[in-house]
This record gives sequence, C-alpha cells and structure tokens, in this order.
Amino acid sequence: MELNPLRIDLADISLKGNFNSIDITKIKRLTQSEYDQLQLAKVESLEGYGCNDLSTGQTLLKNENGKIITIQIISDGEVSEYLLSYDRNGNLVDNLIVAYEDMVEYYSEVSSRINANEITVQTINYTYDEMDEDTDGRADTAVVRYKITPEFKFIND
Repeated sequence: MELNPLRIDLADISLKGNFNSIDITKIKRLTQSEYDQLQLAKVESLEGYGCNDLSTGQTLLKNENGKIITIQIISDGEVSEYLLSYDRNGNLVDNLIVAYEDMVEYYSEVSSRINANEITVQTINYTYDEMDEDTDGRADTAVVRYKITPEFKFIND
C-alpha cells in the first residue's frame, strides 16, 4: 500500500498558554526579517502586534509539502499561540489560534490538542459574580474541531 505523500499525521500535541512558566524578559523576539518571511502581516488577528510582541514557538511538521509551526504573542498579562501552515513554496496557507491565557479579572483560556490531522480547540470563558463572593464563578466552555487538509488548510470538522 502506497502512502499519500500529502498525508498529515502529527504526533499527539497539547498547546496551552503557560503564563506562569514564561519569563517575558528572556523570550527571543522575532526579527523584522523573520516577521516578513513568515508573512505575518497577512494574519488579520495579529494586526497591531509587532516583532517585539512575537516569538517563535514550535515546528510541528516540516517536509517537502510544507510546514506547520506555531508563533507566540507574549505581552504583559497575556500569552497567545497561533498555528500557521505554509505550502511547499513557503506561502502562508492558514492560521488558527490554538492557545490563549490572560491574567485579567475576566479570565479566558484556549487550549488545543492535535492528533494526526485533527485539532481540537477548547475555549473556556470564566465569569465572576462580584455580588456573590461565596462562589468561584462560572465558566462557559466551547469545543471546536478542525481537520488539517492535505493542502495544509484548517477546516471546521
């Protein structure tokens, strides 16, 4: 049996913001050259963030068909991680927020699990009732599943 050369098969990977484990003074920020090479100006949700806010994350897949990497936005009070895919020519194909953690009063958290060609993104939004100090608050949770196509697109499953 011959394998499809465009098959995506990533190992089981968990991504989540780890605000407490990041020393923002020691993070290597992106250079302007890296920013341009990664075509980050094309990612609408990164609008307003510059090289000083961005750091390379992980390379999850790299082969003759393209690559899938993560980049992080690290600023005072929040950490985000985006999944980016590129075709074999190095052109940006798609992007998806896969991790987020903030440290403000109304706390949100995004975490993801990637297994083979499936991405499960979980978003938790916590709300706190200041009137009722006996409770720890409430949380709304949403789970969205994506497939990574052979063309490195992230599509809703």
